[in-house]
Amino acid sequence: MAKKLFEKAGLIHHPLPATAERRAEPPRPEAKPKTAPGAMMHFLASQSDAIKEAEVLKTRLEAFDGASVVRSIDPSRVIASKWANRHASAFESPEFAALREEIRQAGGNVQPIKVRPLHGRDDADFEIVFGHRRHRACLDLGLPVLAMVEEVSDAELFAAMDRENRQRKDLSPWEQGLMYRKALDEGLYPSLRRLAEAVGADAGNVSKALTLARLPDAVIEAFPTPLVIQYNWGPALSSAVQKDPEGTMARARAIALKKLGPRQVLDALTASADRVVPYNTADLTITSADGKRAARISHGADGKSAVVFGKGAVSEARREELRRLIASFLG
Repeated sequence: MAKKLFEKAGLIHHPLPATAERRAEPPRPEAKPKTAPGAMMHFLASQSDAIKEAEVLKTRLEAFDGASVVRSIDPSRVIASKWANRHASAFESPEFAALREEIRQAGGNVQPIKVRPLHGRDDADFEIVFGHRRHRACLDLGLPVLAMVEEVSDAELFAAMDRENRQRKDLSPWEQGLMYRKALDEGLYPSLRRLAEAVGADAGNVSKALTLARLPDAVIEAFPTPLVIQYNWGPALSSAVQKDPEGTMARARAIALKKLGPRQVLDALTASADRVVPYNTADLTITSADGKRAARISHGADGKSAVVFGKGAVSEARREELRRLIASFLG
């Protein structure tokens, strides 16, 4: 009797069967992670598969942060850099012809050029940072050009282009000098020293290149092509112009009319006024109808010219005729 009263009062507890006890037991709360990495893993585990995949892709893309995008682009939508100063003859040389043939056989340029995007222009989409010859070859061949695309400033473009050209030895000293002169004239760098530091070049070589680039056009045009002018010729040519500007210009204009080797041009332009440096007389020989040499035209470093006829080339009866021809020529 007493036992029943205690049971009704809840003072006596009868254990439930094991199966019933498991069904009645409430779920245990999940333990919270105690570290930051653990919290991140807990967060990822609770997300959908799409969010997890997005996080994985984002992590992979971060590995390429700062890398240049390489694209195949239309070369007709690419313009030369405003700092580039390649002479036209650079695209007519055997070296360029060999490069173009190599690109033709490969079906495109294997080594990408580098360009930067242009904004707000209708005529072009990109400007070349470096790789002008590879771009020109693809343009000539009608092939797309493989290019790294990167946003760069004027200073970054100039330094990258100069570094690439010097490593490849792509530019002649005169062309290199034109680049440096333009950069200084347009205020890209405040001084020769700062320019040399920015591009990692020897200041002495920069100075020599600038000396060539500042020579008068007539002096440059006296050479078969500016690409043959050497760094160490600058001081002598500049000195000749300073000491005898009129005489040097006259010699340069006369030389430009004839085909001389680079060293002959240098000697003629830098010769003193009393030293006569003849041209290559083989190029100035006049032959008669039977193929024999009839006359020779020579020019001196002082700008004077002489015509020497071979023995018997001018008979006494034709001397008056020759006088009239010379008078008419001098007009």
